[in-house]
Amino acid sequence: MNKSLITFAILAAAAGTAAAQSNVTVYGKIDLGVRKAVGATNSEMATGSDGRLGFKGTEDLGGGNRAFFDLQHRFFPNTGAQDGAQFWKGLSQVGIGGAFGQVSFGRQYIAAFSMIQDKIDPFGGDTVAQLRDVGFRVGGITKVRIDSSIRYDYSTNGLNLAVSSAESTPNGGSDRPFSVGANYKVGGLFVGAGYEDPAGANDRIVHVGAAYTMGAATVSAGYAKGDTNANVTAKGFMVGLNWALGPGELKAAAGTQKQGSTTTAQKVGLGYHYALSKRTTIYTDVGHDSKAVANKTGYDLGVKHTF
Repeated sequence: MNKSLITFAILAAAAGTAAAQSNVTVYGKIDLGVRKAVGATNSEMATGSDGRLGFKGTEDLGGGNRAFFDLQHRFFPNTGAQDGAQFWKGLSQVGIGGAFGQVSFGRQYIAAFSMIQDKIDPFGGDTVAQLRDVGFRVGGITKVRIDSSIRYDYSTNGLNLAVSSAESTPNGGSDRPFSVGANYKVGGLFVGAGYEDPAGANDRIVHVGAAYTMGAATVSAGYAKGDTNANVTAKGFMVGLNWALGPGELKAAAGTQKQGSTTTAQKVGLGYHYALSKRTTIYTDVGHDSKAVANKTGYDLGVKHTF
């Protein structure tokens, strides 16, 4: 049977279930426009962030406990093609939660990524202006998600804690990947930290970051330091600014990354994202990396719709 028909059947069945159960939500994002990536020669129609289609839900188990799941498919909206080999590339998790916190299993984010790595970059790791890969994902050390994993989360009074681990074989390493992360938010202040052992023989990395909101502006900074499997020390640092301007937001960031004594990235990003509604945003960004081999400047102009 044609793969597209199989895919459609799976999604249709899931959507039918979602319609029949009030505690199941269908969600997603389509982001598309014109982009010239840093380092690229030509512009193209491309996504500023992965398209996604997801199904998530909860079931009340009584006594303050609940079961939950989240399945998330990733795709390229310009062609409709699946992103990567895994159908549920974004997430494929199921778990139990309650007063004790929550325990989840499957393909899911590592603790350090969701607690700190994804919290500091004003661009959230999206668009040509993003600085997350410069400031936090240094030396190719970090993973974003891991397969066949178990994760524990606990939150109380603004403090969030997470620990994750997984089997070694499906994650391409000799050891079990392990990560721990925490963040704390009080008033306009956010601070976070994380540690990750991605499963290689020698690779390790630590992340720290903070952000502070003052009226319409949020300033942020982050730092990462780790060792690669080749025992090369990698470091990254970034600063960022989000400034709300009416229904829009000005975003700016700068960062640098070093591997050993070599500066491998020195990037600045600037963008303006304008909300047409709660779910639809138009945006334009520019990024410049002085350490790129060629075509050091990139730009994008696009529209993002969430549901």
